[in-house]
Amino acid sequence: MILKKRELTRWLLFGTFLLTACTAPAQTLTPAPIQPKVLTISLLYPTESSEIKMGQTIKVILRVTNEKEHPVKDASVTVTFSDPGGQVIGKIPAVFGDGDVYRSDSWMVPHHMQEGLWSIKMNVDAKAGSGQSSSTFPVKFSTSEILYHKYGFWLDAPTLRGIQPTIGAERGDAENGLIRWGGVLPSQHVLPENWVEVQWRKGDFKIDGPEAARTFLLDDIGDLGFTPVREIGAFERTKFKRWDAWQAPARGQYYYQEMVWTVFYAPEVDKTYAISTTVIYPPSNIDANAVLLENFDIDPNLQVDGVAPAPLIPLLPQPTLLSPELGARFSGLKQAIILKWEPLKELAEDEYYQVAVDYNYKETNFLIKYATREIQFTLPEALYRLPNCSVFNWRITLMQQTGVDKDGNPKGRALSHDSLYRYVQWFYPLDDKAPFDPLCPNAQF
Repeated sequence: MILKKRELTRWLLFGTFLLTACTAPAQTLTPAPIQPKVLTISLLYPTESSEIKMGQTIKVILRVTNEKEHPVKDASVTVTFSDPGGQVIGKIPAVFGDGDVYRSDSWMVPHHMQEGLWSIKMNVDAKAGSGQSSSTFPVKFSTSEILYHKYGFWLDAPTLRGIQPTIGAERGDAENGLIRWGGVLPSQHVLPENWVEVQWRKGDFKIDGPEAARTFLLDDIGDLGFTPVREIGAFERTKFKRWDAWQAPARGQYYYQEMVWTVFYAPEVDKTYAISTTVIYPPSNIDANAVLLENFDIDPNLQVDGVAPAPLIPLLPQPTLLSPELGARFSGLKQAIILKWEPLKELAEDEYYQVAVDYNYKETNFLIKYATREIQFTLPEALYRLPNCSVFNWRITLMQQTGVDKDGNPKGRALSHDSLYRYVQWFYPLDDKAPFDPLCPNAQF
C-alpha cells in the first residue's frame, strides 16, 4: 500500500513537471545586428598630380567597389569641392557609366578664388553598403588671374572654336605695357585663329576724336598687332563698357583676317588703352569682337606693380607712308614703282631708312632689306625678274647703323616702329610672258 502511494506521488510530480514545461512561455531569440559594409572609393581624376587652373572645366571620375573588389553599380554618389580655407565651393552628383566608373557632371573651377590645394569629398550610398573618401588636388591661377594681379585688368581667355590660347607677347609693366594672347586651331589649310591684344599707357592722351585715336595708335603705340597691319579704317565714337571710346576696323596681312581696334581713356586708373581683336573664321552668327571682350574690366581698387618678362622699348613713331596706295597695280617696266613716305626727323650721319620688301614664291617667303637716306625708294627691276607671285609687301623703319653685313650693306638697330605693311601688285603684261612658272598656292594679301 505504501509502495503504491509512493509510485502515485512520483507520477503526479512527473505529470506536473510535464504540464509546467508545456505551458511555459517561449523564449525570443534576438539576431545579432548586421554591420553595414564599407565600400571602397578610388578617385581617378582629379588627383594630386593634376594641373587644374581656375576657369577650367573638369569631370570627376571615381570607382566604387565592394569587399570582393567587384564594381558597385547602383550607388548614389555626391562630390563636394572645398577651397584651401575649407569653404564649400560646389557640390555635384556622379553617375555610373562606361568602364565601370562614376563620372560627374562638368564643373568649372570658379575664377577669383584661392590658389592652393583644394579638397574633394566623395559620399557613396548603395544597397551593398556606403562609404566616404576625400583627397586633394592643386588649383592654380589661370592666365586671366595672372594678368589681373599683374596689370589690373580682367580678360577672358580667347577660346573661340575651342582654341587653346597662349601668351604670344608680354612687355612692359603695370604702367606701360602690352600683352598678346590667342592661338590657332590646326585643322584646316586656312587655320581658324583668335587673338586679343591689350596695350596701355600711363596718362590721358586726350582721345577726343578720330584723328587723336589714330595718332595714339600709330605714334604712341606703334607696335600694332600680332600680324602686320596694312591699314586702319575710319574711327567711330562708341561706348565700350563704361568708357567713351573710339573704334575702327583694320586690315591685317590677309583679307580674311577680321581686326577691330578700340581706344579709350580710363580715368579711374589714369591710363589710355588700345585693345584689338583679330579672328580668322570665327563661329557664324556672332560678333567676335564683342564675345572676346565681353567680360573685359579694369579694377581701380587693385594695387598692381607687375613687370613683364620683356621690356617695352620706347621708339619713335611709325614713318607715315604716302604712296603707292595699298594694293596699287603695276604692269611691266614702263612705269617705275616709287615708294614714298614722310620724314621722321633730320637724319644723323649714322641713321638711315630701312626698306623691307618681302614676297612669296611656292611655299616660301623671301625678304630683302634695302637702305636709303632718302624719303623714297624705287623698286629695282631685279625683283620683277625673280620668281615671284606678283605681290610685293613693303614697310619702312628708321634705323641707326651699327655695322655692315657680309655683303657690305648697313645693319643696325631700330629707332622707330615699323610702318604699316603695304603691298603693290607687279604683273607681267599679257604680251610679255614671265620667265618663271607662277607657282603661288597661298593667299598673297
